[in-house]
Amino acid sequence: MPVVLAAVAAVVILATSFPLAVLYNQHHQLSAEAAQVSQLRHQNALLAEQRQQLNSNAEVKRLARQNYQLVEPGQSLYEILPAAGQTTAPGSPSAGDPADQPLVSPSQAPNMSPDPGLPAATTASGMSGTTSTGSSSASAQTPTTSHGGFWSRVRSTLEFWR
Repeated sequence: MPVVLAAVAAVVILATSFPLAVLYNQHHQLSAEAAQVSQLRHQNALLAEQRQQLNSNAEVKRLARQNYQLVEPGQSLYEILPAAGQTTAPGSPSAGDPADQPLVSPSQAPNMSPDPGLPAATTASGMSGTTSTGSSSASAQTPTTSHGGFWSRVRSTLEFWR
C-alpha cells in the first residue's frame, strides 16, 4: 500500500509540475516560425534573381524607357495621345493615332478641326466681334486681312491678347 500511494503521489506531482501545455505552445510557435523563415528564404531568392536581372544593361534601359520615358542620345520620344474624351488602357493602340483614321478627301480638309470636340474652322466673316466683357467694338467687327500691312498685323495681334 505505501508503494501504491508513493506511485500515485509521484504521478500527481509529475502531472502538475510537468509543463505539457507550454511544450505544446512552443511546438506550434516553432512550426510557425519555420514557415515564416521558409517564406522569407523564398522571397530572398526572388529578390536575388531580380537583382541579377537589374544588373544587366538591357533591363536597365527597358525600365528607363518604360517607367521614365528616357531615350538614348540621338533618339526622339513620341507619345500618341488618345482622342478627346476617350481613355485607353496602357499599352493598347490609341484611338487618337492618326494612322488608324481613314483618309480624308482634299476638299474636306479645310473644314476639319484638329479636335473632334472643337467647332469647325470659322471664317473672318463669321466672327461675332464681341470682346471678353461682352461689349461690341468697332475694330473687332471689321475683318482683318493678312495683306493689310504692318500696322494691321500689329492691331490684330493686340486684339488677340485683349
